[in-house]
Order: sequence, then C-alpha cells, then structure tokens
Amino acid sequence: MAYTQTVGTGEMAVIDTRPLSECKRASLPRARCLPASDLIAAHRQLPSERDLLWLFGTLGLTGEENVLVIGDTASGRDFVGGLLYLAGQRQVRILNHAFSPQLAEGPGQERGQLRTTIFTQPVRDEAWLVHPNELDAAAAGPMILAPDAYTAIIRFTRQVAAGGQGIRVGWNLHTGGTKR
Repeated sequence: MAYTQTVGTGEMAVIDTRPLSECKRASLPRARCLPASDLIAAHRQLPSERDLLWLFGTLGLTGEENVLVIGDTASGRDFVGGLLYLAGQRQVRILNHAFSPQLAEGPGQERGQLRTTIFTQPVRDEAWLVHPNELDAAAAGPMILAPDAYTAIIRFTRQVAAGGQGIRVGWNLHTGGTKR
C-alpha cells in the first residue's frame, strides 16, 4: 500500500470514494463508486468480514487487481484504501490529493446488489488486533489503536503507506465493533 501523485490508471481498477452522486456524474474510466460511508455503520463499526468481502464482489473485485483509490477527502481515501489492503487486496495505491472532476472522462459505475465476482484473496489477519484491550503492548509490536474502526484504519493506512512495516491495527471493541 502506498500513496501516488498520479491518476494514470493503466491496468488498475479505480475505486472512487466520493459521494455516490458525484462519482456517478463524473469519474475516471471504469471507476467503481464506493463511498466510505457505505463501509461504516453506527458507532463507526465495520460490516462483518463476510459482508465486506461480498460488497467487494459487488464491485467486481477478486483481490487480485491493482487498485487506485481516489476521492475528495484524505480520510475517505485512506479509510477505503486501508480497508481494501486489510481485506487482502493485492496492491493498493491511494491518490495523495483530492480528485479533480476536470480529470473525469465519464460516469463512475455504481456497485451492484449481487456480487459479480468472488473476492478470493486471503485477509491479512496478521495486521488485525482482534482483542487490543487485552494485549500486552510490549509483546504486540508496533500497533495503531483508536477508539473506533474508522479512525484506527485511517491511522494505520497513513503509517503503512509511509513505509511502516509489521504494524497492526485495533480499536475499542466495546464501542467500535469487531473486525469479523
């Protein structure tokens, strides 16, 4: 996972994190619309792993693609990019600036109700702290902890994209939900 300054898509699958109406109006060629708000629930909880992988399948993602994440806010791009990475997406690049609608070449594609592919990449389980409230911090290694999943994943993304390795992520299980 890394940041990029260019929107050259080549063979990359583009994920547009802007609000659905903006993405559907104008985005990069073959961009798939996935607003960050579609991935977060009350109290900033994540969907279950099963539901998350199903949702990625409704975008036509198998996890084998090289993905470019674009959007208008850093937090939205980082959250979606980090979540794709944690879910096992092979390669994730995140545009490090707001996507300019002047670069748009057509409408983005809304995700389907049914999955068109099966997301098959293994989840990066080693990066998740399942019970961070009970861990001995010294034994756990470098980790990102936050009060909720949304904040934790954004912080995690920024550390990993900046070159951090072996970092794990977790959040308060009592207020922010679980990974599964």
